Amino acid sequence: MHPGPEVHDGPIRRWYHALSQLQKWLVQGLAVLLAVGLVVVGFHLPGLLRHPYCADSGATTVKHVSGECIGVSDGSYVFAPELAGVEHAIRQENQMVTAQHPGEYVSVVVLLPISDSSGSIEAMSNVVEQLRGAYIAQYSANRKPVDGIVPAIQLLIGNDGYQANQWQAATRIIQDTQRRTRLAAVSGLGVSLSTTVAAADYLTGTAGIPVVGGTVTANEFDNIRDFIRVAPSNHDTIAVAVQYADSRQFKNAVLVQDENTSDAYDSTLVAGFEQFADSSHALVGRETFVSTPRTQATTDPQRVQADLMIRNRISQMPPDICTAQPAAVLFAGRGEDLAELVADLADRPCLNTPITIISGDDVTNLTFTPAVKRGLDTNVTVDYAGIANPGEWTAPSPDPATTAKGAQGFATFSGYAGQLFPGLPLSDGNTMTAYDSMLSAISAIRLTSQPQPTLQAVAGELGALHGSNEVLGASGPLDFYADYDTSKTGSDPDGKAIPILRLGTDGQSSVLTMEVPKSQVTGK
Repeated sequence: MHPGPEVHDGPIRRWYHALSQLQKWLVQGLAVLLAVGLVVVGFHLPGLLRHPYCADSGATTVKHVSGECIGVSDGSYVFAPELAGVEHAIRQENQMVTAQHPGEYVSVVVLLPISDSSGSIEAMSNVVEQLRGAYIAQYSANRKPVDGIVPAIQLLIGNDGYQANQWQAATRIIQDTQRRTRLAAVSGLGVSLSTTVAAADYLTGTAGIPVVGGTVTANEFDNIRDFIRVAPSNHDTIAVAVQYADSRQFKNAVLVQDENTSDAYDSTLVAGFEQFADSSHALVGRETFVSTPRTQATTDPQRVQADLMIRNRISQMPPDICTAQPAAVLFAGRGEDLAELVADLADRPCLNTPITIISGDDVTNLTFTPAVKRGLDTNVTVDYAGIANPGEWTAPSPDPATTAKGAQGFATFSGYAGQLFPGLPLSDGNTMTAYDSMLSAISAIRLTSQPQPTLQAVAGELGALHGSNEVLGASGPLDFYADYDTSKTGSDPDGKAIPILRLGTDGQSSVLTMEVPKSQVTGK
């Protein structure tokens, strides 16, 4: 090997030393730049690599939106592990439909706020129940005439996220789905929030898609053009609840109210229960709490903090309720918060005094815990105006003809439910109501007498669903007039009987009686 060049003192040596230093600095600088670059890339890598779609194939379009997967699935994309079983069944039915009826099928989206985050008003168990109900209607209508047998029905699952906060992204995906597929209607919606009202307005108005609501009960849904709902309005359910309170001869009550104005369910319950006070009845107390922070929360820690605040406020109410000595407590809030009140009443200072709570249908979202049972065991009774219940057709009713039709519709539903989900407990009305929502949409679609009807044709048949075209639902006969211009309740079912239920100490509800609001006029 040749020795390196001999460098003597002088200008050449100084030049060689400077060149060596420059080389050293360049290497060190490149190393630093490379390290910084790796840190930056590493920090942003998840965002750079994450595809904008959770899934995008065929009829399935699901996008990443604010940390959630929002959009529409034919069952090939599973929104939550708890939904895997029913989504798999829906996917199999959809595959049968597209394979055996390639030129004679349409799609219906069942839109729900699917979220496993704490504080979600729509519990995942309720989502499962509602998807089951929609699937039972799809499956039965593809085999048994429902105003005909054409077109066949493809069921798509729509998700607008936690508290339906991503309704804008979801409805635009549905609108785009309508352009690319054979969408004929949307059903479901899930919960009565301002976000859900906005979704219904956008779908029916801007997108021009007819919508059949399921468990949404807020009065804001009373008169939306090209929208009908199978559930009675809060106006009617609370009118029945007040009638029930009057029949029990309750002359005074304490009103417990959620002041969350963005929750349409709560605000309409408050307005309804205000009507209790008249010349022979009095509100002798009022207790308030606010669930707005929970509705507006965007992270789990925020939701946990909001829940703690709500529970703390409700825990302060029992002593004041005891002081007021009411005949009844009118609860205008969500089931999850009612659970807290029932649990806290177990430690009330007036344990020897019975407490009767009267509320609306969201009692079905109450999580039954040992603490709730303990409260009920201290002579606390929870009665509520519901939407549907399997026991309603064996309960006392003011109309035998309605009872007979209701029993017929429920028999069809329960027969298919038992076939598809052996041993399925039908403990409340979520599955029944989702079935009725989908069945009503299918009836409107089939009445068009078109193998692939236009959206306008389907919307035009919503007002035909009465008389000879009455829908025999699991929750009773359903009649719609869709008289949006001449009525303030054009979207509501006409003359629908409403069950009064009692929450038992085993967590199950039983039907006390069936009622129709005295103010409601049938055959309008």
